[in-house]
Amino acid sequence: MRIRWSSDLETGIRAIDLQHEELIGMLNELDAAHSGGCAQSVLDDVLQRLGTYVIFHFGTEESLMASLPHNETHAKQHRQQHADFIEKLSAIRAQAQDDGPRTMEALIDYLNEWLYQHILKSDRELAAKLNQKQAAMLMP
Repeated sequence: MRIRWSSDLETGIRAIDLQHEELIGMLNELDAAHSGGCAQSVLDDVLQRLGTYVIFHFGTEESLMASLPHNETHAKQHRQQHADFIEKLSAIRAQAQDDGPRTMEALIDYLNEWLYQHILKSDRELAAKLNQKQAAMLMP
């Protein structure tokens, strides 16, 4: 399942949206490389770049979350989702080294589904909270 970037996935926070678009591009690159029968070394390269970019992206979101009240439940849950994702990505990548194509297909499906759901739920909720905070600051 390939994700196509569209306005339906926008959060309204430009930095986050640009990074999501980049992540989706990497996922689609990984899917195309896998579907095209590329060597494992090519897949590993794309996965390495994706893993690095995910950490950068989560850092961006978590920096924005830091501006929310510290007792904000959503921020705690959101950070935990990020940590769980990184752990799962690492575990599946390790398994893909041993099991090859079948695991790679499962990884691609997982990445697509997780990112899509995370954007539509958690990231949109984060954007709403950030926008509420911004609006409150602008009110006299």
